[in-house]
Amino acid sequence: MVRKLDDLYFSQLALRYFEKCHLKFRRRYLDGLFWAGDWGGNIELKELLERGKLFHQLAWRYYSTGEAMEQELLSGDLKDWFENLKEFRPYNPEDSFYPEYELRVNKEGIKLVAKFDLIYIDEKKRKIIIYDWKTDRKPFAADIDYRYNLQSRVYLYVLQEALDRFLPQENLEPVLIYWNPRFPQEQKTVFYSKKRFMEDKLYLQEKIGEIKGLSYEEFRAVDDERICMYCEYRSICFQKKPLLLEIEEDDFDLDLDWERIEEIEF
Repeated sequence: MVRKLDDLYFSQLALRYFEKCHLKFRRRYLDGLFWAGDWGGNIELKELLERGKLFHQLAWRYYSTGEAMEQELLSGDLKDWFENLKEFRPYNPEDSFYPEYELRVNKEGIKLVAKFDLIYIDEKKRKIIIYDWKTDRKPFAADIDYRYNLQSRVYLYVLQEALDRFLPQENLEPVLIYWNPRFPQEQKTVFYSKKRFMEDKLYLQEKIGEIKGLSYEEFRAVDDERICMYCEYRSICFQKKPLLLEIEEDDFDLDLDWERIEEIEF
């Protein structure tokens, strides 16, 4: 099991699982118990997941080629969402777009992987922006500081480390924008800085070190029934079905058949 942790590139999802429940992390990342595409028999949940995956596919195609899907081939929410996307972040051939792009970092005790929905680069204005698409039915929470969201910390840290792959780093700081096509007028923007980069570096080193410092038996269950009731591993831990599966939107890319996903490791 120690070997598995040594080989593991930690995603923001893996770190979030660990924070939520150490045992949940163990079952998925050490025991390998994960059922891709599992939606627990909930038809509504299945439809939500399918629409979310289709939207990500549409965005990938649009920013890969600049080609927009013919409107008659889309229906319902997807048609509106795609129109909102093109208006929000239109494609143009002058700038650089990296959709569904994966970067890996292995440096100074920090081994991370980040899968970006879109990296956008405007070389003339020297801007580099991460776009992350959300398709859940709730608008962004007003009381959440997205700067300290694990996804924000991992994505911005990884891209900052890899900036030389895209543009010279001097005085260049990436930005992360969360956007939901259901609520096109809303967005959450997270700015970065050298100070925050160093804060995240220390945090990530400590968090990964904490995980690697545990023995297999020390990955124990959280003492919070509210979390267990919605966990896919409830049937293993308590021989009970979850009341309603809690699906992370970042699981979408586990079974997508992308034609081309680039990866950089350093």
